[in-house]
Amino acid sequence: MEKFLTQVSENISSDVAKIVADIMPMGHICVCYLSRDKALAQKAVKEVSEFEYKITYVEYPDEVVCNSESALDIANSPDDVRLFLGVGGREIAALLCRACEMRPLQYALVTNSPFLYGTGYALKGVFPIKLLIDKDGKDDFADYAKCVGAILAHRVALWEKKYIHYMMGIQDYARLKAEQDLLDSLIGDGQMSDTAKLFNGTLEYAKLYDAPYKPSVEILAELIEHVNLTSDRGESMLLAAIALVKYFKAIVSIEEYSLITPADVSVRCRALAKILDTDVSDLIAMVKDRKFQSKWLYIHYEYRQDLLKEIEDLDAKLLNIIKSAKRFMPDVGYHLGDDYDCNGIIQLIYNLSPIVHECSPIAMADSLLG
Repeated sequence: MEKFLTQVSENISSDVAKIVADIMPMGHICVCYLSRDKALAQKAVKEVSEFEYKITYVEYPDEVVCNSESALDIANSPDDVRLFLGVGGREIAALLCRACEMRPLQYALVTNSPFLYGTGYALKGVFPIKLLIDKDGKDDFADYAKCVGAILAHRVALWEKKYIHYMMGIQDYARLKAEQDLLDSLIGDGQMSDTAKLFNGTLEYAKLYDAPYKPSVEILAELIEHVNLTSDRGESMLLAAIALVKYFKAIVSIEEYSLITPADVSVRCRALAKILDTDVSDLIAMVKDRKFQSKWLYIHYEYRQDLLKEIEDLDAKLLNIIKSAKRFMPDVGYHLGDDYDCNGIIQLIYNLSPIVHECSPIAMADSLLG
């Protein structure tokens, strides 16, 4: 996340004014936000409004669908606009990314949420020159539930990354240890109720986070949203992480293995194609050239017990982690029901292997026979 120069702002209006002045001494700015963030948008541009700037506002309804058509409202702003300023979270970040692909302009983003990863996942390809977090507005407790989900998801992603690095012979122990130490300190015994620790830890982890490939937990979270279990990225990350802890634990719990010819994954590709409404041939093309190596069985066995202990430790903390997330929610998580281990998520995991890294335990499970 340091790619987009994250800064916690003590005075959001002054910091926005400085960013704008550094780019242009005067001119036309387009400010975009959701209706619910109108007060924050007005606060953010208060000092800018006192100088020689023209400001156009683009206000979206809270339930906006973030697609290229919606982004046209930003991209089609007057020709003399020289800077976009987004105020809000994931939705505005996604809309600005799309708009700036259509109309290459710089943009800055202001948020009052500690849930940076919801914003970060929306920033694909086009990054803001600055991401400002309004310190006065970081106490929305519902957003800390999302932080708990994100932290757990990143810990699960790190476990998978370690497994993949072992399989591929990547020796990146110092970075992996730094990530693990920070995440483990945030998780502790799973009782994650300290908002200051969550907020500061999320910022600190953003400086370390490195994703050379898309982790399975992110892919599963997107699928969970796609099948409408939840539209909230924090909740989808929480659900995906819990399910994958259980699944990864099951894979590495088996003591005796043999390596078999990978199972016919075309059935899984067809199931995924139906879920994603995409061409099955595209999915089959992604897996047809996978070549499982016999040495992977040895490597899997060599690291299995260490990885099992690690995932078992995380599994033992899940109950506390779930409670922590739910207690930040306005309805203490009542709306989640029994989604933590529902058949829908189990089916998604079962069909996930064609679209994950070929050395992921999920993909390896296709070729391991206990």
